[in-house]
Amino acid sequence: MHSASLIDELETQLRCGTSAGRANILRRVTDLFLLNAKGASEEQVEVFDDVMLRLIEKIEDRILAHLSECLAAIDNSPVNVVAQLARHERIEVAGPVLEKSSRLTDIDLVEIAYTKSQLHLSAIAGRSQINPAVAEVLVRRGDSEVALKLAANHGAAFSSGSFTSLVQRALDNKSLAETIADRTDVPPELYEYLVLRATEKVKKHLVATCKPEMRSKVETLLSKVSSHVVRQAAEFPRPHSGWSTATMVKRDLASLRTQFDKFVATGGAPEIIHTLAQLSAIPSETVKNVIKQNAEDGLLIICRAGGLSWPAVRAFLHSRAWPRPPAESELKNMSDRYFRLSSESAQRVLLFMKARKAMPAAEMSKLLEQA
Repeated sequence: MHSASLIDELETQLRCGTSAGRANILRRVTDLFLLNAKGASEEQVEVFDDVMLRLIEKIEDRILAHLSECLAAIDNSPVNVVAQLARHERIEVAGPVLEKSSRLTDIDLVEIAYTKSQLHLSAIAGRSQINPAVAEVLVRRGDSEVALKLAANHGAAFSSGSFTSLVQRALDNKSLAETIADRTDVPPELYEYLVLRATEKVKKHLVATCKPEMRSKVETLLSKVSSHVVRQAAEFPRPHSGWSTATMVKRDLASLRTQFDKFVATGGAPEIIHTLAQLSAIPSETVKNVIKQNAEDGLLIICRAGGLSWPAVRAFLHSRAWPRPPAESELKNMSDRYFRLSSESAQRVLLFMKARKAMPAAEMSKLLEQA
């Protein structure tokens, strides 16, 4: 910003200006940024970021909504301004950047999707690219409209667990079932489950609306199954049935917790890690890394997300699978933290861990304190 008059006006408005005056300066600063954005260095963008942040503190929502529209599609928009706009309670302000801005990270999107309204979730569901960690929160928290919009977004990538949850929601929702059936990335076993387990209304709708090349497959599936087979298909798939852990339609959590206790008692480290991963719906590698780091808080988060009782966690900490059995004073402190941590908060922190893929133990501890 080379205009001395603009700088003088800016300082005046920030010090004692009116709302209308600040809005006028913000418009001029925004126009100046848009004019120079393509060739601006990161350092120059940071200057605009600082100025805009100071200006938008007391600006009308309609002005902020216009600013959000202006910045949404600019690849090098002021990152802190975009982050603040995205967290605004009014969707008119947050929506444009939530749907279009490349400046928002998965961490930003996970936090916003976990804490804001369904309208905010819907805006995120319309992004051109959605990574699995973000899609997982949308599936978990989103209403039927968000789920439908997400399923129709071919730029959205799903983990196996999220795809499973989405298919479960489609069993009695014909619009969602039709949209899922139109995707090319649906695991075959989940597609079959959808056809067999859906309500009669949804089954008929699938037959009537599915692609011609899929219709014969759907009709064949339906014609071959007796009521007995349908009941069997609806049961929890056992390991010998060929279903992978990641695509199980219903995890038998009670059975997994019993297995966990058994493996802890027998000292089977790989089995313990695998079972913890199943219970908390995260990769085994993540559990392994937490144990390798001796990250106590990370372990507490994973165990709480998996619904394990404190006695089960305590036994695990004394097992050969955990590097160093904690002292009694440490156990008391850990138990206090464990009981303060809700399952929902643990699930939320896990989503942050997934979005980051790798996270130092100190960051896990900080997230646990905030939860």
